Amino acid sequence: MVGLHRAVLLRAAAAALVLAAAFGGEHAVGHALAKRGAELTAHQADLHPGRHAGKTDR
Repeated sequence: MVGLHRAVLLRAAAAALVLAAAFGGEHAVGHALAKRGAELTAHQADLHPGRHAGKTDR
């Protein structure tokens, strides 16, 4: 019975580590995408200085 409890605890600990890694990785990827988006926006603003963010050409 003790072996069963130990196996369950080990699986629970492994699952917790996997979840923590997944959420941590998701945060890092989201941050990298946001940073890249800001860089692209700044680059577009340099290429087209007459256009302003949020303004349409209509």
